[in-house]
Amino acid sequence: MKIATLTLSALALATISHGALAADPQQSTTLAPVSVHASDTRVTDAQSVQVRITRETLQKHNITESSDALKYAPNLQVRKRYIGDPNAVVSGRNAGTLQSARSLVYADGLLLSNLMTNGWDGAPRWGMVAPEEIGAVDVLYGPYSALYPGNSLGTTVLIHTRLPDRFIASASAQFMSQDFGDRYGSGGHYNGNNLSATLGNKQGRWSWLLSVNKLNNHGQPMQYATAKAGGNAGKAIPVSGATLDQNPNGSSRLIYGANTIEHTEQTQAKLKVGVDITDQVSALFTLGWWHNHAEDRTRSLIRDAKGQPVYSGVIAANGQTWTLPASGLAPSSSFDTHVLYGAELNGRFDNGWRWTAVASKYDFQRSQQHTANLPPPIGPLGGPGTVGNLGGSGWQTLDLRSSGPLGEQHQLYAGMHGDRYVLDSNVRAASDWRGASNGAALSAFGGRTQTRALYLQDVWSFAPAWALTVGGRWEQWRAYGGLRANGNTLVNYPNRKRYDFSPKAALNWDFADDWQLRLASGKALRYPTVNELFQGSISGNAIINSDPNLRPERDWSTDLSLTRHMANGHWRLSLFQDRIADSLYSQTDITVTPTITSVQNVNLVRMRGIEAEINLSDVWLAGLNLSASAAINDAKTLSDRQYPTANGKVFPRIPRYRATLVVDYQINPAWDASLAVRKSGRQYNSLDNSDYINTYGAVSRYTVADAKLRWNFASQWTASLGVDNLTNTHYWVYHPYAGRTWFGEVRWDL
Repeated sequence: MKIATLTLSALALATISHGALAADPQQSTTLAPVSVHASDTRVTDAQSVQVRITRETLQKHNITESSDALKYAPNLQVRKRYIGDPNAVVSGRNAGTLQSARSLVYADGLLLSNLMTNGWDGAPRWGMVAPEEIGAVDVLYGPYSALYPGNSLGTTVLIHTRLPDRFIASASAQFMSQDFGDRYGSGGHYNGNNLSATLGNKQGRWSWLLSVNKLNNHGQPMQYATAKAGGNAGKAIPVSGATLDQNPNGSSRLIYGANTIEHTEQTQAKLKVGVDITDQVSALFTLGWWHNHAEDRTRSLIRDAKGQPVYSGVIAANGQTWTLPASGLAPSSSFDTHVLYGAELNGRFDNGWRWTAVASKYDFQRSQQHTANLPPPIGPLGGPGTVGNLGGSGWQTLDLRSSGPLGEQHQLYAGMHGDRYVLDSNVRAASDWRGASNGAALSAFGGRTQTRALYLQDVWSFAPAWALTVGGRWEQWRAYGGLRANGNTLVNYPNRKRYDFSPKAALNWDFADDWQLRLASGKALRYPTVNELFQGSISGNAIINSDPNLRPERDWSTDLSLTRHMANGHWRLSLFQDRIADSLYSQTDITVTPTITSVQNVNLVRMRGIEAEINLSDVWLAGLNLSASAAINDAKTLSDRQYPTANGKVFPRIPRYRATLVVDYQINPAWDASLAVRKSGRQYNSLDNSDYINTYGAVSRYTVADAKLRWNFASQWTASLGVDNLTNTHYWVYHPYAGRTWFGEVRWDL
């Protein structure tokens, strides 16, 4: 698809458009009979592309977790591998699904982004927001506002939850069934259910909402066990069921088992209490609790001559001898209990100024990973293993913000920000991996980072059709308390501190009625996370494979957007570019001997592209709504001195193109239906683009269709039937994504 073709297609669609499926960002977020808490946007402003996703829109799709709210957002993908996946990373214009620290997710101004790490395990804490709470979601593209830290260089997600203005109650029961198949023999049906309830009221100055959610789901295999060629042929056991396969770069391997077949049980509870202290001052208090217990089971796919499963040892398959690793099919389990505390004060003055103060704490009260050393049949029953512990890790934030008019032409924004991230990780041996870690300490690492920031931003309406936004963010960043330990040695890292300034600017021109052209540019600094700084290993009483002097990512980002607003819709066309110096990525330094694999600074990466989106309501007939988006992305590594084979290659996990098409139809007052298509183009998993086979370990191109039919069959009662991945497409993000998944739901709303 050529850029010119995409541009002409978007303009052609625009000429026939008269409406939008989603309300424009400037419109009110009030949703009867509840109000959306959006105080975080009353004193913030972002001169960037902004997409609004309403509660009404979400109800028309298959939603099991809050991350599903972004399923059809333009040029966006959430790496959700199965229902209940705690590692659902956001990927956007300039961030792949292993770059979690390039996105920000807030719920009512409370930070849900896990910025202790940057990778598959750094996903936002989606479990702290139940889908039932969501009133609206705003998605901001790019680092064009001084009000947000440098992690906004990718995508900023603002989740606005709802508070009741009368007594409300609801309950729902959702059932899921996945049809999964693969070429290795681990296919089958993987089922689950999701129960939720809410209760809330407004009495005088007080309002409150309590939500409870219980998810129980069985996911498909996430990984596969591979055998190593060779071994004592005289002791090899002949087996059947093994699959001779190739890894993504073409090397031969043998698949003999399925790993991480996860049974997850998650419980989420949330209490929000709001109070109007005076006519001009209000407060909101939040207490969130999320518990997850996951059992990661394994399955041998090979059988001996007697039909019994084989888990370890030396085998003969496909005319060769193979050695199975002792722990290749070892089971594991995890226990997590996280707590979110939040407090917010909002106020306004008679002169039009508003202010807000938000404080939050996210606490990993319990976070343990139990892993067996032995495969079945012994491993599931107990025996030696390890216990990894992240308990005590977490983050705290404090934001003080204000905004208001300064004369007739200026709108001023000012604020202060502080955060602190704590990561404490240790692994100990256990005589019984299912129980306490009662053995020797094996390893530990951790540290702290802290950021303090001041920002100022002015929107100057210097002419009737023009507005100039100029802002800047000053930051002080510290890294301290870093350590790495093994069983007998502890080594401390040196402390670090630096100061930076990030300028922002945007020019808006309303050159005709309902037409707007906006040019935005900004610098963003994404500081290294604790995990990136202080990982590594110890050798000879010194830390190796780690660089505590990593430089922050420095992004110069530009966006040119043309937007047309109409009576009931809009369309947008955007050109964007990011030039990111010192991009942080795990790679191998091949310029030294021996080579070193660790998180390193990639000298220069450039991302550029074009996006088009269109939203129409009442298309051709009343009740028929359509939204569509398409994007072409050109992400390249321009300079990588430590891994020069990546120069000129496509940067990993950013697809060449993304597209969505969503159609929903209100058939009559009792029935509505929706059909959606998600499409993603070619992408790579390696910096040198050496992965070319679409198999386990690869990152696939895909086209996936989803559908839902909803029936309001009685007063206050609704039933629905839906399906995701209608055609049962088999595709990968290193791990396999879910196959065809059916949803059935019954809900009651008072």
